[in-house]
Amino acid sequence: MSSCDHWRQHTGSVVSWECESTAKEVHTTEVRPRGTAAVRTLLDDDKALQRHLTDIRHAVLDQLPQDDTADPRWQCQAQNIMRLNEGFRAFCERLEENCTSLSCWLCQEPMAGVQGIYLVGDARGVRDAYIEYFSCFTNVVVLGGFEFLSRKMSSVWKKNKELQRLVSGMQKSENPASVCLYQLFHEKIQEQISQYALVLTRLFDDQAEECQEVGSALKELVGLQHYVSQVLDEANSTKRMWQTVGQKLTDLFRTPARRLREDSKNVPISAFLGRSAYDRVLLFDDLLLLLQGSDVRSYNLTTLWAKAIVEETCDRRCIRVTSPEDDLILVAERAENEVVWQWKLDQAIRQCLSGHRDFPLWGKETDNRKQSLASRFAEYTFRNEGRFKNATYQGQWTYGRLHGKGTLSWEDGRNYTGDFKDHQEHGFGVFVNPCHGGEAHDCYKCHWKRGQMQGYGICEYGNNLTYRGYFLDNARHGFGVLEKSRGEKATFRYVGHWENNKKSGYGVLEDYDSGQRYIGMWQDDQRHGHGVVVTQSGLCYQGCFVNDKLTGVGTLLSDDDSAFEGEFTEELQLRGKGKMVLPNGYSIEGVFSSTFGDGLQTTGVLMTADSDRSAKDVQHLQLGIGTLATEVRWVGIYGPLEEYLRSGSDDLSEEVFLGFHVESSRAMKKQLRGSPEGTGSEEYLVFSGDRRNSRDVPVKNSDFMLDLQQVTEGEQLTVYLEKAFQSSAHPLGKLMRFLTMAFQATYSGMGANKHLLGMAQEEVKGHATKIFHIVRSHLSESFVTAAEDKDTGSGLSSYALVLPLILPHFCPELFMLYMLNHERDNGLYWQGIVHLGLLSDTKLLEFLDVQKHLWPLTDLHLTASKRYSLVKDQCFLSAIKCLQNISMTANPQQKLTTLLRTLEEIEKSVAWVLSRDYKLPMDDLLPLLVYVVSRAKIQHLGAEIHLIRDMMDPSGTGGLYDFLLTALESCYEHIQKDEIRRGRVPD
Repeated sequence: MSSCDHWRQHTGSVVSWECESTAKEVHTTEVRPRGTAAVRTLLDDDKALQRHLTDIRHAVLDQLPQDDTADPRWQCQAQNIMRLNEGFRAFCERLEENCTSLSCWLCQEPMAGVQGIYLVGDARGVRDAYIEYFSCFTNVVVLGGFEFLSRKMSSVWKKNKELQRLVSGMQKSENPASVCLYQLFHEKIQEQISQYALVLTRLFDDQAEECQEVGSALKELVGLQHYVSQVLDEANSTKRMWQTVGQKLTDLFRTPARRLREDSKNVPISAFLGRSAYDRVLLFDDLLLLLQGSDVRSYNLTTLWAKAIVEETCDRRCIRVTSPEDDLILVAERAENEVVWQWKLDQAIRQCLSGHRDFPLWGKETDNRKQSLASRFAEYTFRNEGRFKNATYQGQWTYGRLHGKGTLSWEDGRNYTGDFKDHQEHGFGVFVNPCHGGEAHDCYKCHWKRGQMQGYGICEYGNNLTYRGYFLDNARHGFGVLEKSRGEKATFRYVGHWENNKKSGYGVLEDYDSGQRYIGMWQDDQRHGHGVVVTQSGLCYQGCFVNDKLTGVGTLLSDDDSAFEGEFTEELQLRGKGKMVLPNGYSIEGVFSSTFGDGLQTTGVLMTADSDRSAKDVQHLQLGIGTLATEVRWVGIYGPLEEYLRSGSDDLSEEVFLGFHVESSRAMKKQLRGSPEGTGSEEYLVFSGDRRNSRDVPVKNSDFMLDLQQVTEGEQLTVYLEKAFQSSAHPLGKLMRFLTMAFQATYSGMGANKHLLGMAQEEVKGHATKIFHIVRSHLSESFVTAAEDKDTGSGLSSYALVLPLILPHFCPELFMLYMLNHERDNGLYWQGIVHLGLLSDTKLLEFLDVQKHLWPLTDLHLTASKRYSLVKDQCFLSAIKCLQNISMTANPQQKLTTLLRTLEEIEKSVAWVLSRDYKLPMDDLLPLLVYVVSRAKIQHLGAEIHLIRDMMDPSGTGGLYDFLLTALESCYEHIQKDEIRRGRVPD
């Protein structure tokens, strides 16, 4: 860049700056003279007002009497007079700050703008200062404070020359002292607002940018003028109104801040409550009063709803005013009066709910101004007779009715917190009821319908009882669990069905004190019908109970595998005809008397081991089969699910059925609905299908049955159901949790008795069948038809679809029953495993008569010391590891698949030895399979085999899987042989 160009750029910037500065000076020159004159006028007015207020402070406020405890009227007025004193002094301090600010503005540089004037820059602050002062002032007016002061200090003020000077300067000096005081404390201050407005009017200029702020400040002052005039009129009309009513009513309802909005004497209207008529109606900013002689009715505006209606009898417009306990009708002779009252009622109610007054009080309606809200939050204490008498409610309302969430508290300590609908408890709620003289509480956390407990709930009683289950009309009804604890230990636990607060139907009672568990039917809180009793000592019996007593023919089994079938008495005495089978296989048939423990007397026939029932038959005897049908068990668990499905899976029935999971995570569900990537919540499952564009997205649980109709593939259905059963908030997951809890209550602990295995098997299969029918009924017909097609379909059954998915939930208890039932056989099997484990691989293969050309040892040329360790680690190792996985799953089909893979691994090893594919015949397979089983050392193989046999799909009978399972059974029985268990194997 040349020096010339540099000079031009520099001078250009200077010229530009000088032009800009000149323009600002010109603009300031135009605005500042007018602004300076206005500020000087404003400063003079503020100083004059400051001097006047200082005189009032010295003449009046500094002369106020001290606290006079002997005068009760002083106690009533003192607080508001003191607040007026404080508000007056605060206003004077604000005025002094304003004067200082104006003086500084005049001393500033010419660049200072009108924003520095406090009326423009802090218009809201000026407004708030005036509102605060006039609030204190009008409170004194309403209570007649100036009349009280004129009487209280009349003797003092007659000698006060400064006060006389202030009063003489007023236009109406002949006014009483109270009126003079009233004028002194507000006229000059009110007039100052007009002076402020005049000053800002002079500053206002539509063409100046700064004048936009001036215009906004001017609007604030105009609104303040209206506001002050209105609050003064309102305070004076309120004071005059209190002078027209009795002293008793005044003492009850007159407060400093309460203002009259309308009086039926000014705008005539009448009120009717039932057959009672009220000729005086007073509307305050927080109350509605009805007066008729000595009869007074008061209503808080926070719990009032006003609505214009038309009387059917005379087609006259009226106003219906609804309160929580009363319905009022306001009737006006003239239509314009009804319109005025309706408008003022709406405004008063709305402002009372919002907690602040409008500005100005009766200005133009704004867009966000609404009529009295139909739904609102409010507090109310009931007075009329009824179940809510003297109860206090805090919560949501709709047109005078409890509706929404709230808390209802009684004087005696009862408390309900939760959902309401149409003036009744409806939805989820917690009810606390004192008991035992208030030393304890009953706590009900449950769902309610029309004021009564209905649906799922948890109740913790003051006597250490806890109930978790379903209610109907405030009574335990349906499926539920009741347990009682003493300290840290439970004394009893009942899991079953209820009817009208009594045990009724199928249920399980476990008495920890007596060590007994009853499984069977109930009626009116007593054992009634077929049932099974299991004791902690291993004694168990079944029979028919009548009124809690076992009578008639029954079966009694002991832990030593002895059994009795015959007649019982109420005290569980063997008395009558019967048959007893002893552990050695002998049996006695005849007439028995007395009881166990006190000696058994019998007259009958002793038979040896060729009796009809041997000891082995007693060992595997199953109770409850044929007497406790699966159809009568746990109908109370399926009932709520069926009701939920019939209701269309709506939100309310979903919450009632699912319990508290939906209620507690409703916010999370709403949050996830707004996020397309939301996953990971138990409130949602992942459904992959064509209709979702092959993407995994959240699925609302209440739509899960609708989603089933969209299934097009069997694998897709399996994945969905698996996730549903695992979800703690899904309806099928909730059902599975209840079923699992009931299963554990029946068959775990002291109920883990080998004689209950048959019942447990039936129960699991019954659950699979019921759930399958529920799911199938919601699948599309096209999918069901394709799945059940004999030629192309893969089959659709409870064994193939549901049982493998639900069996893991029941497997711990069910497998324990299998182990107990086959404990003897498994003990023999394990003895054989131990002895076979002492043999080397070569000796074991030789002992099992495995053809030597099938041994994977042909090409090994090792010393004797190395051969053992090498062969031990490699001979059919893959097959052994594969078979050990049979205990890693509860799915029968997966166990069979593991068995098939074991066969494949054995054939792979043989094929490697023979260097060709080779299908093992049965004669070659069994010895090799025995070898693999012995080396796999599966601890409870007998339980595994019988679990597979009982729970496998019947359609697989006679197929490859059935063949392999039969081969495994043969191996299991072979290892139990006496020569193997006793170690009679070659050296």
